[in-house]
Amino acid sequence: MKKIFIAGLLTLCSALCGYSQVKTVYFDIKDKVTADSVHAVSYAVYGKVSGDSLWVFKKYDMDGYIAATGSFKDSLLEVPHGRFVYYDWINPNKSETVYEALNTGKDRYKVLSGDFENGLKQGRWLGYYENGLVKTLVTFDRGVMQGPFKAFDDKGELIETGQYVQNKKDGDWVINGGLRVVTFKMDEVVSDVKRTKKELKQLEESKKKGL
Repeated sequence: MKKIFIAGLLTLCSALCGYSQVKTVYFDIKDKVTADSVHAVSYAVYGKVSGDSLWVFKKYDMDGYIAATGSFKDSLLEVPHGRFVYYDWINPNKSETVYEALNTGKDRYKVLSGDFENGLKQGRWLGYYENGLVKTLVTFDRGVMQGPFKAFDDKGELIETGQYVQNKKDGDWVINGGLRVVTFKMDEVVSDVKRTKKELKQLEESKKKGL
């Protein structure tokens, strides 16, 4: 493991040679910065491009596999700012989704991506399936869930939509293509309507006719 780590670190340092400052930091099992490299479970290499205000950050596990990329406003890595991408291992179960992912020759995949502004999540954050398709879309405004939410199955079909207001579900949440509609008022359920496929089809036909 140590040989892999050292080789990976040398490669990273070479890749960051255009940076005016390059640093390495270690993280413990609670994802807190630690000076104990022996018992660390992950590490990051980060650097600051000459003339740039951001510290570019790449995090790896101790075997050198990518875990996250992003950038920070400060050298203490306390204020994330800009696009972040997180990675995870493909779970080798027998699902078709994983089969498609493994067929690409990859054993890790992008699990989450989104932007930070001054330490707070901002805009659309996307979760992903192992096959690369979007799993969830959550909208943030200054660190708070605010706006559209969408969830998809691993084929890309929309299975749930709704709205968040100040971190709380609000309004109609449409589930399973309209077979269920749950109406919320700031996280409190106001109504929960379930329909059969036949009833849903009749409702859609009525809407088309303007009834």
